[in-house]
Amino acid sequence: MSQFQRLPVLVVGAGPVGLTFAAEIARYGIECRIVDKAQGTKEISKALILHVRTQEVLDAMGLTHEAQDVAVPLRRVEIIGYGKHLGHGVMEGVNSFHPHPVILGQNVTEHILQEHLGKSGVTVEWRTEATQLQQDADGVTVQLRKEDGTEEIVQAHYALGADGTHSLVRNQTGIPFEGYPYAGQAFIQSDSKIRSLLPRGASYLWFTEKGYMMVIEMPGDIVRTFISVPDPGPDHRGTTLEEVNAKLNEFSGLDAELYDPVWVALYRVNHRAAARFRDRRVFLAGDAAHEHVPIGGQGMNTSIQDAFNLAWKLAYVLKGKADPALLDTYQVERHPVAESLLHGTDEAYTRLLKAGELTHQAVRLLGPFLLGRETVRDKLRSVIEEVNINYRKGPLTEDHGGSAGPHAGDRALDAPVVRPTDRETIPLRNVLRGTHWTVLLFSGTEGQAGRYRQLQDCARQIGAKYDETVRPFLIAGEYQLPQISPTETPLLLDRMRQVHEQYGVTQPCFYVIRPDWYVGFRGGFGKEESLMAYLDRVLPSKGPVNGSV
Repeated sequence: MSQFQRLPVLVVGAGPVGLTFAAEIARYGIECRIVDKAQGTKEISKALILHVRTQEVLDAMGLTHEAQDVAVPLRRVEIIGYGKHLGHGVMEGVNSFHPHPVILGQNVTEHILQEHLGKSGVTVEWRTEATQLQQDADGVTVQLRKEDGTEEIVQAHYALGADGTHSLVRNQTGIPFEGYPYAGQAFIQSDSKIRSLLPRGASYLWFTEKGYMMVIEMPGDIVRTFISVPDPGPDHRGTTLEEVNAKLNEFSGLDAELYDPVWVALYRVNHRAAARFRDRRVFLAGDAAHEHVPIGGQGMNTSIQDAFNLAWKLAYVLKGKADPALLDTYQVERHPVAESLLHGTDEAYTRLLKAGELTHQAVRLLGPFLLGRETVRDKLRSVIEEVNINYRKGPLTEDHGGSAGPHAGDRALDAPVVRPTDRETIPLRNVLRGTHWTVLLFSGTEGQAGRYRQLQDCARQIGAKYDETVRPFLIAGEYQLPQISPTETPLLLDRMRQVHEQYGVTQPCFYVIRPDWYVGFRGGFGKEESLMAYLDRVLPSKGPVNGSV
């Protein structure tokens, strides 16, 4: 057995969650290792939808086109309820630079993330199992075992358990995984080609007296057929394409043919959540932290967002740019998201299973009306695409009003602006992307020369105090060019007021955007002192942790 190796961060589990976290930690310049007992990425699709917020996360990481280039857009879902076509769900139209979800296999997402991680010089250590874990005030000690039986002890300042529902990290940390199985229920699914009388170009959702079912178009002329069924019993470890095909036709009334299967599976699901996502120096994310019934396809998406939320916070603490208390906000912000997801999916699944004839009649009668209302569509899109997730009540949030747009705690929005130094049109998100905080100083749509000078003075003060940690940008919302030098203060032109409209700004206003593209602070003109006090509170310099970075 080798001697201790000391490093800042150890990641256990190299699925999409561990890969996201490791890639982000490495992007911030933090040394890490990522291990997994598997032989490598499993070449099966598993989770196959990237919702809008997750696409924004990948964009923020620098993966702006990789997923979209190999995915199939999901714009329309036809819905059949108890024998009647109710209408369709329009998935496109989210207020985002990624306006709809996309479909691609989890294995493809993992390959994209793994390649991205490799650009930072970090390689996944496959066939390396974490066998023991303990922690003390100085760090986390983990025993690793290679496939050939050799063992190693690693001591890290912090460790992330992204090692799935049977997480060794969670179990050895002693964090309860509370919940229950859905007794008597199971799911069967296949990825295959299909011949049917339904037109291509859409995905399909059925609600029936026997359960619910989806047929989802995937890349490569493949469809995912996904069906809820009674559990056939513990002796059944799998299913066949013929069984999936028979259930498809039974549920839909079609005479469809599934052929050329890529993957066929039967699985059972649980409703569980870790009692807490952090124990001192150990964190949990993804399936190690929460498990739910797969309604809405939000499991992997929520998990990637867990990792993204934690990574920048841990990086800032390790680099001495923030107080260790910042790490407490991971639990405060993300645990309620998981609780809400579990509650919503459980309620929807339970209602589907227990729906009686009155419910069937109500769905057939009211379904077309509800699906046709744009307010209903907007609400569904917002929830399913996870753009409604906010941290308005969180400890990193401070709101003083000043606009009719996003509140502090909401996700940041995007719109085109012009960079006067080279007269290039760029999306606002280009100035948000990085490892820094961003302060947007809006001039308002009827700016005055004196106010421009005050905004410019504020930007200079922020730049002088926080250097590259916080980047200020003055957004000029008038058609006439302001008489200030863009070389002295970073200036973005919003002459058509598109950014001002997105943020609901008419008068001068301040927005502070966190590294994970959530609004931390909002305040109108005259709140400069509150703005500086907020930055001092969330970014007190402490110096690197134990000189590790």
